[in-house]
Amino acid sequence: MASAPDDQADKAVMDFDPAVCTYDRWIEKFGEAREKCPVFASEAHGGYWVAASYEHATNISRDWETFSSRKVWDPEAGKLEGGSVIPPFAGPPFVPVETDPPEWKLYRHLLNPFFGPKAVETYRTRARQVMRALVDRVIETGACDIVNDLANPLPALSTLDILGIPYDQSNWRRFSDPFHKLAYARGTAEFPQCLADLDWIRGQLAEQVERDRAHPREGLFSSLCNGEVAGKAFSVPEIVGLGMMVLVGGVGTTNALFSNSCVWLSKHPEVRRKLIDNPEMLPIAREEFVRFYSPVHSAARLVTREVVVNGQRLEPGEQIMVAFSSANHDEAVFENAGEIDVERFPNPHVGFGSGIHRCLGSFLARMFFETMFAEVMARMPDFLVDEERAVRYPDISTKNGWITIPATFTPGPRMGEGPTL
Repeated sequence: MASAPDDQADKAVMDFDPAVCTYDRWIEKFGEAREKCPVFASEAHGGYWVAASYEHATNISRDWETFSSRKVWDPEAGKLEGGSVIPPFAGPPFVPVETDPPEWKLYRHLLNPFFGPKAVETYRTRARQVMRALVDRVIETGACDIVNDLANPLPALSTLDILGIPYDQSNWRRFSDPFHKLAYARGTAEFPQCLADLDWIRGQLAEQVERDRAHPREGLFSSLCNGEVAGKAFSVPEIVGLGMMVLVGGVGTTNALFSNSCVWLSKHPEVRRKLIDNPEMLPIAREEFVRFYSPVHSAARLVTREVVVNGQRLEPGEQIMVAFSSANHDEAVFENAGEIDVERFPNPHVGFGSGIHRCLGSFLARMFFETMFAEVMARMPDFLVDEERAVRYPDISTKNGWITIPATFTPGPRMGEGPTL
């Protein structure tokens, strides 16, 4: 990053607010920004900057010392600074997403062994069993909600399995649904119950901490309960926060990715058939869906020193939104960026972020996507989305997803495999 010059160019300002920006609008808005002012200021939410081009999004993401992910939240002093989202979300920081080195390095060192490619492969069989049980619940009816019956529960329940948190037929919905609603229900009548259910989940995790400390087991959550960072054991709130971070990350990204992919494949049955008949194409197609839909639209960073980016002077204490979704549509990097090409290769997208804070669960998200795709295409390959009744998230402030996607398909038999749901 360049040092600040003596003369500041005219400040580029655009009317942009992710909290009210719809899916269709962001494509238009970011396209205009990349062409005219790839780094611009928004006056919404007290003011912040936006980096819309691939070049600036990646450069900023890699310079964690200038653009910090650290979040400070002191409810007693009424202080909320930094954090990974705009508008900011009051509450303890998500670890390690909202930390910087050296703390970030210590947390990632503890978590990485559970999210690498080899570890993720050990979770695949159980995820397949859960997915088959979810399809069993709807297969005989010939109708389902792709979001609420499949795309949301699979990563939620499989992540609970990875953590070692027990669930059963009576409460699995209470574990899975609030993470989905958190992305769209703020300001609605559903939000208070969503917050109550999240508190209930935190309580379940806290109870599991006590059990795992009394009787240690193998696995991620027990390792957190009995592990330490820099010679200090985790407190119960820290462990609960880490568990919630894993659940939030595991659910939202994969849900949004698979939901968007299903809507597109429903409109392009010839491509769907091609992927079914040629499964070796799926990994390349999957990365294109990640690029095009960018399930996590952006990440916020806090400016730590005076710096100039694309002629715009940024001051310490200001926030900047790194727009990964816009970077993934940058024509300077991706030919015909506004179209899905399931054979696009290479594909240097930043759909899982960039820099040290690149998504910890990217391999897990890919595995969940593959598991859902294989089961849906094998058992309901002719599914048809009811686009008139499908409902998107009302804005793109955090994720690019759907509230509901009704679909129909040819009924089939149950398999009777996996947990009872």
